[in-house]
Amino acid sequence: MTEHENSEDENVPPLMSIIDDLFCRFRIISVDVEKLQRAKSQLESIQRRHTFYNMFGFDEEGSLCVNETDLKIMRSKLVVQSSGEDEEEGMGMEEMSEDLCMVPFEEDRWQNYFNGFEILTTPLATDPNENRKCIELTENIACGQGLQNYLLNGVRCFLINLAKGTQQGNQSLIVKLREAEINVSREFGFPVVSSVMAMLSPRHQYTGSLSPLILADDQRSVDLVKGNEVILTVERDFSDRCTAHIIYVNARFLLVDVRPYDFILIGEEIQLMVRSAHMDHLKCCVAKAGALYDHMPLLFPARCNRFQMSYEELEDLTFAREVGLNVVISHIAGTPKYLDDLEQSMASMHCDGMRLYARVLLNEVNGCDGELNWAAKRYDGFLVDLAPPAIVPDIMHLCPDAECFMQLAYASQKPIIFDPRLLDEQKLRVDPAHYYYTFYYPDKYVASCPPPKHSHYFRFLQNAIFQQIGPTAVAKAPYCDRSHTGADSLARSIVFASMEVHAVAIVVIGVTTRMVQKIAHFRPQAPILFVSHMRSAEDYVTIYHNVNMLPFYTKQVLEHKRNILLRAMYALAFLSKRKIAKQNDPIVLVYNYEEGTTFPERYIIYKMDRQNFAAHLRKTLFPADEGIKGFSEASK
Repeated sequence: MTEHENSEDENVPPLMSIIDDLFCRFRIISVDVEKLQRAKSQLESIQRRHTFYNMFGFDEEGSLCVNETDLKIMRSKLVVQSSGEDEEEGMGMEEMSEDLCMVPFEEDRWQNYFNGFEILTTPLATDPNENRKCIELTENIACGQGLQNYLLNGVRCFLINLAKGTQQGNQSLIVKLREAEINVSREFGFPVVSSVMAMLSPRHQYTGSLSPLILADDQRSVDLVKGNEVILTVERDFSDRCTAHIIYVNARFLLVDVRPYDFILIGEEIQLMVRSAHMDHLKCCVAKAGALYDHMPLLFPARCNRFQMSYEELEDLTFAREVGLNVVISHIAGTPKYLDDLEQSMASMHCDGMRLYARVLLNEVNGCDGELNWAAKRYDGFLVDLAPPAIVPDIMHLCPDAECFMQLAYASQKPIIFDPRLLDEQKLRVDPAHYYYTFYYPDKYVASCPPPKHSHYFRFLQNAIFQQIGPTAVAKAPYCDRSHTGADSLARSIVFASMEVHAVAIVVIGVTTRMVQKIAHFRPQAPILFVSHMRSAEDYVTIYHNVNMLPFYTKQVLEHKRNILLRAMYALAFLSKRKIAKQNDPIVLVYNYEEGTTFPERYIIYKMDRQNFAAHLRKTLFPADEGIKGFSEASK
């Protein structure tokens, strides 16, 4: 071993020091997110207690009716203080304190001029298919300003690509989203939660995105001229502002193996020769000219270990953990050895509690020998992407392996997020034989933020086809119950019942998300409202098909039937306030009758009575009980 190689090895920091450095750096940027999460928790508690105080005249925690200090503090913190919004502030608090049981019909106030409609504060029209969207967040001003509109319209799933943009920019997006959740919660009078997935940087090497300052309106690339000097840097501050002279690459672990006079290839044309190698950058010159685009692949010398865990992946995992994102997506499914390596690294960084998804290019899966069957079993969910076709437009071709993978992922009741943007741009078209894989199996569909103009093609197509094949698909599904408690059969019966009575909502009252996942597996057309005190469920449950979560946290341990009754009333108050359920609308209530179980084992069809649901619900849920402590007198 040469002296030069010895000096290089001495400069390589050990893994634990790298992890410690990441923890210290990201602990600082997570402060803003933690403050917002605490504010959300306080607002959720006050909204719940205030709702019950208005309905029954008492608070289940026994504090709000005695001391309203918490309410005043939260109002001063969350309401925008400005001279021009005093009237709006008063209206917001009046709406929050409205007695839901004393106002039978909200439309009466408008003399039925807007019967059946709701006045919204968003300029976007509501879309019944909005809950099936997964919005990809970008560092675009219009995207940050439109987050509140997405939440108002029903979007509860977001995707952020950590390989694009800087860490400060990604943190700012998450903070803006949490702020938007607080604002929408204040407007609704009920808590609003959403799930955020983080896509990890790819393990192979790529360049960053070009700086918008050096590009003209219709320009997408810059030319690298032969003989010019170029710096390849691993500093992520340059990941979104590359130029012809300084280019970001995600190759921090590889630089120690690069030597002077090595060649590095960018794309299929550009060749760079290394003049000198340093810890955080390489000084190169252009040996063969070409055009540089965003996110072009790089090829380093063969001695560089390109298959080990990358520094950028470790950085992304730490960032996701510190800002509270518990669903991460690997850039590729890889191999079982690849997944073992990733899981071992996550365990070392105390990220093993995260849910790990994989990105799959569906139309590039080849063969018929079950190549991805292992991935369908081991990963927690999937982001299904499409590779651009060689001929535009083209038919989306799926080989038997791709079809088998989608069938196994769906049968495993794991979330499937589908990126249809090539279909929306009509670069690919769907063969009717593949309707199930495109329009039925996916739980969510990725959409750009802000949305491009004239991007309604796939949305309307998906909505129309799903309405046709949805009931047929449930009816044709083989009757097979793989659960030990009969939960699959119960979930299937719940979905059938909701379709037969045309239920406006399915309310699931439980602790864990298992029943919600099983109901969503059968793709009901009615929205699923999950009422639970499980805080960790906020991070992922709304990724499933048509699921919305209503948090219900209490500081006291409540008696079982009283607890179920409180949650059911809170859910019906939410449905009534949001005008999802009107007078005499059928609602499917799913709950556990027996104490000591965390898994719902019973469901009923309840016909909404907006005036008297608080009094009727006790006898409906628990008909054999004479009374439930705290409700016998209050509900009369």
